[in-house]
Amino acid sequence: MSLDLNLWKAIDPGQFFEAVAEDENTEFVVGVMRRLTVDPVWTESVIQLVESKRIETRCFVSWLAREMQPQTYLEVGVRRGFSMAMVAARAPGTEMWGFDLWMPKYAGAANPGPRFVQAELEKVGYRRKAHFIRGNSHTTLPAFFRMKGSSLRDRVRLRWQSGNRPQIFDMILVDGDHSLLGAYQDLVHTMPHCAVGGVVVFDDIALENTAVDPEVLRRERGEDPWGWGDLLGVWRAIQERFHNFRYFEYVRNPPGVGVGVRLW
Repeated sequence: MSLDLNLWKAIDPGQFFEAVAEDENTEFVVGVMRRLTVDPVWTESVIQLVESKRIETRCFVSWLAREMQPQTYLEVGVRRGFSMAMVAARAPGTEMWGFDLWMPKYAGAANPGPRFVQAELEKVGYRRKAHFIRGNSHTTLPAFFRMKGSSLRDRVRLRWQSGNRPQIFDMILVDGDHSLLGAYQDLVHTMPHCAVGGVVVFDDIALENTAVDPEVLRRERGEDPWGWGDLLGVWRAIQERFHNFRYFEYVRNPPGVGVGVRLW
C-alpha cells in the first residue's frame, strides 16, 4: 500500500474528497462502467451521477485502489460487480473476495452470480480468479474469519472452499444488508480484519429519502432498537466502537460514503 499513515492523519476531508472528484478518477470510473455489461436499472444512473461530478462509492473505491494498490480486497454485497471491477481495473493483481446472496432480480435487475462477475472483472483486465462466497453474510463472515459461535457447517464448507484464506485485508467495502442491525453487524465482523493503514468503505450514508417510498425505506431499515435512524447513524455508532480508525463522511450528495482508515 502506497498511502502512509502520516498522510491519513494529516489530510483534510475536503482535500480527500477533491482528490476523489478529480477528472482522471471520475473519467476512469465512467470508462470502466461502459466496459461492463449494461444493467438496465443502474448503469446509466451511476454514469450520470459521476459525470455530474457527484462522487459516489465507485469513485472512492477507484481512487483508493489506484493510490493504495491493495494486495487483498474484501467486498460485502457484490451484486453485478460494479465496485469490484474498479479494484480489478486499478490493481489487477489484487486477491479479491466477494460475499453475496446473489438473490434473483435484486434491486429490479438480473443478478446472475459469481461466474458472471468473474467475466465482468476479466473485461477490465483482472488477471486472477476472484473468490466468491455465496450466502448470508451474517453467517458466512463469522465462519470465514473463524469467529466463535459460527456454525460448524459453515466453517467446514469454507475450509473446503477456501482453506488458505487471508484474515487481514487492505481494502474492505461493506455494501450488503441495508437494514440497520444488519449493516452494523457486517461492519463489526469486518473492521477488526482491516490492515493497519488499510481502509473500510461504507455505502449509502446519505440517501435521498424523498425519492424513496417511506414504507419501503422503513422495511429496509428494519428494527432500530438503538435509535440510529439511518445508515449514517450506524456509521457513527461504529465510530464509537472502533477508536483505532480515522473516519470520513462524504454526505454532500446521495448516496453518501463513509471511509474509515485504520491507524493502529
